[in-house]
Amino acid sequence: MAATVTPSLVQQFASMKPADFGHTIEPKWQVAQRLVKEIEGAVEKEHLTPLDGARTISAVAATLFGYDEFILREISPETLLATAPSRR
Repeated sequence: MAATVTPSLVQQFASMKPADFGHTIEPKWQVAQRLVKEIEGAVEKEHLTPLDGARTISAVAATLFGYDEFILREISPETLLATAPSRR
């Protein structure tokens, strides 16, 4: 099976027309809602602590919606090092 190359989320959303946003994000949102319900159930049954549930929801959202691309890569360590004032 050949690998499928998907452009980054940043590239996808940066080049997207406003009218395309809703139908593009909706499938991911539906998956996220189902996963959140599962996590809520696990917390209620005490399979997860509330803190673990919150962490899991955060990780799911970050994965589905590209947190690392939108937030973490916006300011990379290399960028910070390159723009940091030198101390002498």
